[in-house]
Parts: sequence; C-alpha cells; structure tokens
Amino acid sequence: MKIPLLSGVFVLFAIFILMAGCTESSVKQPTVTVSNIALSDVTLQTMTVNTTVNIFNPNPVSARLNKVAFDVYYRDDTEHYLGHGEQTGIDVKENGNTTVTIPVKIGNVQALQVVGSLVQKGSITIRVNGSTSIDLKVISYELPFEQSRKFMISDFKGLIPVSSLNVTEKLEQARGILDALSG
Repeated sequence: MKIPLLSGVFVLFAIFILMAGCTESSVKQPTVTVSNIALSDVTLQTMTVNTTVNIFNPNPVSARLNKVAFDVYYRDDTEHYLGHGEQTGIDVKENGNTTVTIPVKIGNVQALQVVGSLVQKGSITIRVNGSTSIDLKVISYELPFEQSRKFMISDFKGLIPVSSLNVTEKLEQARGILDALSG
C-alpha cells in the first residue's frame, strides 16, 4: 500500500512542477524611452522640437503602437507649456527597436519666450512628458515616458539664421520684444 501512495505523490509532484512552468506569461512588457530631443528651424517667430521615441519590443511577435502622445515644456524658474505631439498607427517590429521622430512646431509667443529665457539665463531645459498605447494582440500596455534636455546658448548659434544681424543681436532683439509683450 505504501508503493501506490508514494507513486501517487510522485505523480502529483511531477504534474505540479510541469504546470508551474506553464503559468509564466510568455509576453514581456515593451519599454519606451525618449532617445533624443532636438531643436530645428529656430527663428524669432517659430521653432520645432523633434522628439525621438524608442520602443523596444522583446517579444517574438510584432505589435501596434496605437498612439504616442506627449507635451513639451521648457523650464527656467518655472515650467512653461510649449506644445503637444502625437502620432498613431505605428508598426512595432518584433525582437527589437522601433524609432519614431515626432516634430512639434512651437508658435511665435512661445518661441520668443524660449529665446528670451535663453538670453537671460544662458540655457534652457526642454522637457517631454507623455505615454504610449501598445497592442501586442493578446495584451495591451499603456507606458509613460519622460525626458529632459538642457540646451546652452551656444547650441542655438547654428540654428538661428543670420542675415544682417549677428546671433547675439538677434537674441537681444528677441529679448526686447519679449519684454514689450510682458510689460
């Protein structure tokens, strides 16, 4: 009688061990990061903030990025809203990285404020804060992300077009316009 009981316990233990390996989810959560924040088309009237979002999918199946949305801010002493970026319907490849660059065009007043703050402080920090919605067919994820980048005044020298005035004079002119708008 001991042999069948011992055999039964062994069989139950073997089944438990086999089932334990089957309960682990084979779907892994993707990761989302901001790999770059860059400025382009900087003038005294507008500027563009290009945000590069990287999605790493560790799964052997492709996914669908239903939506990536974010807000752009700049910080001096306080945080100021600059604009919103959004893109939908992006295919995310399996077992690797998918990179998406989304431009956000910043209007006159905000661009002048950024340039004015840059002239006064010598640097500005641009912050991107958002989230993605990724569908892996069997499960969906809502993944937040945030990244900041500090820009020095020297970073703008190649971005602001120089015609009859040099860059420093243009930045001073922008500061005067900003002071007139805020006063």
